Amino acid sequence: MPDHDALADKLATLNPGMATTYRATSNDWKSRAWSAVEQLAREGRPFQAYDVVQRFGIEEPDNPAKQWGALLNAMRAAKVIVPAGGEPSRRPGAKGSMCRTWIGATQNPTPASERPAA
Repeated sequence: MPDHDALADKLATLNPGMATTYRATSNDWKSRAWSAVEQLAREGRPFQAYDVVQRFGIEEPDNPAKQWGALLNAMRAAKVIVPAGGEPSRRPGAKGSMCRTWIGATQNPTPASERPAA
């Protein structure tokens, strides 16, 4: 498991507010969500945060937008995942708003600007 305090320190250099959110989030939730995201990263396909909820039953945190963002950006800082583009959110109630997609860092994705339209 990652050193959550060290990752929060790394996030603080990029975004102090995100680091504060990451520190305030339960280590239990972070560890369970981290493991699920690692699994998705190994599969080599783009995913969004809601896929973790649907596939692995990880409950939504108290403040989903901020806490998922902090977790996924910590995983980006740890070089586990990289941004893969964006697509309409599948989360109920999101009304199709744009959502970042991620992919495992070892997958070396084609930049979104170079991918064919879906």
